[in-house]
Amino acid sequence: MRPEEKIPVRVAIAGKVLPLKVAAQDEEFVKMAARMLNKRMDDFKNFHAGDETDRLAWAALDYTGELLRLRAEKQAGNPELEQELQQLETLLQGY
Repeated sequence: MRPEEKIPVRVAIAGKVLPLKVAAQDEEFVKMAARMLNKRMDDFKNFHAGDETDRLAWAALDYTGELLRLRAEKQAGNPELEQELQQLETLLQGY
């Protein structure tokens, strides 16, 4: 199988199973992204967040803010963050 071929992947986010087709090389990133997102949503339960949709929105906003901070640091010439930024971008592009 070529790495750019799309393969079926199923992930659960907020208790909902999502069937996706992703590049084979991105499968683990997508699964990791789902785990991270679910964990972040669980963290927001401690703040007595409303429903799942609210926690999902807060988690997405939190991760997007992190991505933007990393991009700003990258543009400022911080090459050490290049790999972490690329991983976050790959995770977010899968959705």
